[in-house]
Amino acid sequence: MISGAKILQASIAALLIITSPTIAAEITFTKDIAPIFFHKCASCHRPGQTAPFSLLTFGDAKKHAPDIAEATRTGYMPPWLPEAGEHEFLRERRLTAGQIALIQDWVSTGASEGNPSDLPPTPNFPGGWLLGPPDLIAKMPEPYSLAPDGQDLYRNFVLPTPSPETRFVRAFEFHPGNRSVHHVRIRFDPTRQSRRLDAQDEEPGFSGMNTPAKFPPGHMTTWVPGQEPALVPEGLFWTLGKEMDIVLQIHLQRTGKRELIQPEIGFYFTNRPPSRRSHLIGLTSELIEIPAGDPSYFVERRFELPAGGVQVLSVLPHMHYLGKEAEAFATLPSGKNESLLRIKNWDFNWQGEYRFREPVSLPSGSVITMRYRFDNSAENPRNPSHPPRPVYYGPQSTDEMAELWLQVVPNIPADLALLQKAQRTSNDLETVAYYEKQLSRNPRDAAVHTTLGKVLGPMGKLREALGHFALAVELEPNRVEAHYYLGLSLLTVGEIPGAREEFESVLRLDPRYEKAHDGLGLLFLRMNKPEEAAAHFDQALQINPDDPAARENLHKIKTSIAPKGN
Repeated sequence: MISGAKILQASIAALLIITSPTIAAEITFTKDIAPIFFHKCASCHRPGQTAPFSLLTFGDAKKHAPDIAEATRTGYMPPWLPEAGEHEFLRERRLTAGQIALIQDWVSTGASEGNPSDLPPTPNFPGGWLLGPPDLIAKMPEPYSLAPDGQDLYRNFVLPTPSPETRFVRAFEFHPGNRSVHHVRIRFDPTRQSRRLDAQDEEPGFSGMNTPAKFPPGHMTTWVPGQEPALVPEGLFWTLGKEMDIVLQIHLQRTGKRELIQPEIGFYFTNRPPSRRSHLIGLTSELIEIPAGDPSYFVERRFELPAGGVQVLSVLPHMHYLGKEAEAFATLPSGKNESLLRIKNWDFNWQGEYRFREPVSLPSGSVITMRYRFDNSAENPRNPSHPPRPVYYGPQSTDEMAELWLQVVPNIPADLALLQKAQRTSNDLETVAYYEKQLSRNPRDAAVHTTLGKVLGPMGKLREALGHFALAVELEPNRVEAHYYLGLSLLTVGEIPGAREEFESVLRLDPRYEKAHDGLGLLFLRMNKPEEAAAHFDQALQINPDDPAARENLHKIKTSIAPKGN
């Protein structure tokens, strides 16, 4: 008879054999790892994309196995910033704890290939496009040569749309073509003013953050590394006008060698016009002054929904290198806080737009809050300044920004106008505060006086605007824009002689400033002199054939003075 002790010993031995790691199922690339890489990594880690190497073959993965283990263990890869919260996002790239452990075990046990028959189908990207062949491809006419050294560069490149008719866009896909492209804002210009600015610059494109081009109303057409193209929500298709210029506002980073920049963008169309309209709620802070060494500088902004409530479709945060944490939430009328976004470890290189799997409903009266923390200490490994220096709001990546954008659809379509008005008011108040702060440091800055006046005028503070324009002209008598806006403001309040003097001053300083001819045309219409007005609108069109104001006013004049038919 076998004793109970011997039975127990035999059972323990059998259990040890079953659970022994020496005979555990081997972890292989083909069976265990390739499915993860193909699903979570291949959109970037494939030939021709922004990632430094491909992960579509065992050879590529084996070569970089130690780096892959480190990047996934630390959470650096795949690039996904938001924390898991009460609302899920589409196309979340975060790995599960089990997937991370599987990758670590695969690398630590030798990173074996496995049976080739276990390999799942390699992802197929027709022509390199994730969404398949586009209906229309627009590409920069010529490459831009980025010098190897210097500061980051913001530059606008104009791509004429090769489309003879207006189309409705259901998706777009951006291909950077070069790792120097850090992020892109894709805007559209029906006025051709951007084309003129491009022609005035010796190099491809033109500089500056402010352009005549705009986002499609209610849409965030942006691109960052790692971003996958997505279909526009049903009914919210946006319009690409015929012969409309595409303007790529690109943030370019130097690599230490000369880079050729020539991205392309693919459009996917639908025959269905939009049936709904969305709106972009933007919370921005321009009053940023981060002391050197400060590890916890907070910026907070709020926006109250004016009426009717909205459905939040997506959220896009933006900071630069000093950004550390980002939080967005809505305080409902009940007092409950509804979390929209939480990022504990911001990374400037992997920012993006995050689209909710299901829209988040916010009732009327909800207050949306943006709360960001910046770390300007020497302990911040991403701090570009050593030792740290004071950092202010500005466009360079060594400056700072704080923005939060939410794409929303109003529950009541008629409330769209209320949302737009509330947004303009919020933007204007922030911009006025920023420029007033600038003037407190340098009261004799004519450029700031001019810009502040341009903001105050549309807010209904015309007399204040007039004061700033007049002071700008006094400080810099050759500042053309200040003369023009002073003339426009004087015309608005009925001071005709003063307005005429300013418009004529503009043309003496810059005979090709067509807006001054527009201003004189309006002035002569006010004086009931249509022939003189028409002459100036004609001159404006000779300078800029695409001037819509001149064309419309000239048409009205010719129609009104044409002989009546019998």
